Amino acid sequence: MKTENIQTQLAVQISNHNKTWGNLLANTNFGNEASSYWTVTLQPTNISVDITTNSFTFKKAEFLFDVNVGVSSGDDIRLFTKQVSGKGVYQYTNKKMIELTVLEIEE
Repeated sequence: MKTENIQTQLAVQISNHNKTWGNLLANTNFGNEASSYWTVTLQPTNISVDITTNSFTFKKAEFLFDVNVGVSSGDDIRLFTKQVSGKGVYQYTNKKMIELTVLEIEE
């Protein structure tokens, strides 16, 4: 499988790894406020792949989330962006597909 194909699949899987991004939000100190929306954008070219160890690193993932800072819901919602890097491991599921098995965020 070509490296570009692996990078593209990893970008999608990293961006949609709900458990990791949910944990990052949970560990962000909002005080009494909470986030109700988040999204992640990661360009495949920001992922370095080591095909001999099935590992990867990434940088410049854009983690965008909202925070309701008003007294009551909907009063004042602000968007925040955080640049995130990380690393992980993947495995082949067949000749054309990979699966993300380990994802670690580095802050």
